[in-house]
Amino acid sequence: MMSRRLCGGLAIEALVLLVILAVVVDSGTLTPAIVLAACAALLLLNACVVIVAYAVLRRYAARFRPLGGAARARTWRCTVGELLALFTTFVVIQPFERWWMGKDAVGAVAPGRIPVLLVHGYLCNRGLWWWLRRGLRARQFVVATINLEPPLAGLDQLTARLSERVDALLAETGAEKVVLVTHSMGGLVSRAYLQQQGVARVAGLVTLAAPHHGTQVARLGCGRNAREMQPDSEWLRCLNAGPSPSVSIASIWTLDDEILAPPHTSRLPGARETMLNGLGHMAMVFSPTVLARLEAELTRR
Repeated sequence: MMSRRLCGGLAIEALVLLVILAVVVDSGTLTPAIVLAACAALLLLNACVVIVAYAVLRRYAARFRPLGGAARARTWRCTVGELLALFTTFVVIQPFERWWMGKDAVGAVAPGRIPVLLVHGYLCNRGLWWWLRRGLRARQFVVATINLEPPLAGLDQLTARLSERVDALLAETGAEKVVLVTHSMGGLVSRAYLQQQGVARVAGLVTLAAPHHGTQVARLGCGRNAREMQPDSEWLRCLNAGPSPSVSIASIWTLDDEILAPPHTSRLPGARETMLNGLGHMAMVFSPTVLARLEAELTRR
């Protein structure tokens, strides 16, 4: 669903640009030069959208956290990496998620092996995990993914979708439990799943950049899930007031996150914590440092 929306947006942009270029050159037909110019214009347009969106998010998030000298010194390096991650995710990979990701098709696993289920965040799809999934598979982990849909649904509805995917993955692999590895909103959905369904099917949880206590940036979002990720939401109060699940949890987060405001919202009592810097919210899923940390967490189990 998310990929169709992104593809539709790109298709509309491309059509408008082609029409404009055809009119500009006063030609009734589309020549190869016009098509190439439209493609270049399309990439430039989306790059500008990414830059503007990032600037707005970073400026808004800065209102809720002080930026010391060390943070300011990291700004340019972090900004370039985050812009590349945003463009790659939302323009290149996620619109064409089926082409990049294919099917999970993990099949049966050997006794004792625990499959890893990757759970994406807000306004994303399973294409988010393209780079990290390749890295984990290269390290011999059994990895599967999920699309949390509809994209703007409430977190409880997405939790039900996760429950269905966990059951299907266990049936496919023959495993007794899975490890949940999540990004952003996926961490909240996974914690809600553990509270509602218990830990019988889950061996561990690793969250990347999860807004465990909400984020002020969610006020800029749309959809019920965005409202539920606001720091003062009733949904979050209920989640954090509930009992802590008796399962191993690790939280990996970055001081330079432009989505989590303030970034220490990723801290979770009782969880092993890894604090990074020099990475933005989306750049975490393309980071060798994060991949190495994930490997260390997964081999503990």
